[in-house]
Amino acid sequence: MKNSYRFKFIFYTPIVFCICSAVFANPTKQLESAFATSLVLTDGDSITLGFGDFDPQTLFDSQHANKDEDSIALRKELKLYSIPYTWQLDEPVYQHKLSLTSKVSYLNQSDFISLFDNVADDYISETVYNGMIGFNAEKALGSKWSYQFGFNTHYLHYNNDYEYNSPESRRNFKPLAENLYTNLNSNALVLNPNATMIYRLPRHWGYYEYKLNFNYYYGWALSHPDGINNAAPETWRTLNGIKAKFNMFKIGVFEQAFYIKGQRIDLGGDSRVAFGTDHFYEYGIGFLWDSRKWTSWFDNFGIGINIHNGSSLDGAAIVLYFNEI
Repeated sequence: MKNSYRFKFIFYTPIVFCICSAVFANPTKQLESAFATSLVLTDGDSITLGFGDFDPQTLFDSQHANKDEDSIALRKELKLYSIPYTWQLDEPVYQHKLSLTSKVSYLNQSDFISLFDNVADDYISETVYNGMIGFNAEKALGSKWSYQFGFNTHYLHYNNDYEYNSPESRRNFKPLAENLYTNLNSNALVLNPNATMIYRLPRHWGYYEYKLNFNYYYGWALSHPDGINNAAPETWRTLNGIKAKFNMFKIGVFEQAFYIKGQRIDLGGDSRVAFGTDHFYEYGIGFLWDSRKWTSWFDNFGIGINIHNGSSLDGAAIVLYFNEI
């Protein structure tokens, strides 16, 4: 058996490292981590994934040797698709603007895993489906401050497909992992209260905005294999971020703006292990176009570069913006 491994997974299969090292982790905690990590990855604010992943150091030094090959490879393995929709209610309730929110998302990671020398690699694919409904209330506190609070309910389905492609893997690995760490399905219900404070200061050139947001997640696995007992995923995250929009010029019905953002994310609970940290940073820069004059589906769209620093997903990517501000 090999003593070193190049593969790395963001939400469940670090357990493969533990089994191969004869250090047996708790399968219940691994499942809780899978659900919790998927919630952070799909919440829409904490992490922005895009396409064309690269090491941001190469922007400043073309001769820079990439020291984060595993992180860049990990970003490329993740596939995330999300469709949010919000219904704004016409009448305020106790001076609060109310909206109903919904979202469906799909998160997948797959790769070949090399456990033994001179044999075929195993293959693993992990998928989390997430359907969310909830509400959000917002109230202004003067001309610059406002606050929001909300409550969401998530229904998640986790699916792990593992192919043992060699006799060695089937003989040595399958008896330890099957239906505990590999080839399993589980459903979970997660409750998600959240609260936000926002400060927005308009200027003649645009505006800048500060946001402090807290999300708490706690849930229960509704179904799981017999060897996993009472899985209860729990995690929380705090976002401290600032963003600014600089008005530029108008082309037809499109008003163009330059956009920058920076934020720090602090993590707690079951999601910290997968990210390898309790906090990380994200920075973004790009261009936005106001679309409110020709469609009601979204307020703005754009393109930019997003940089992630401080976790197992270190790297940068080209991103598309929708309703970014």
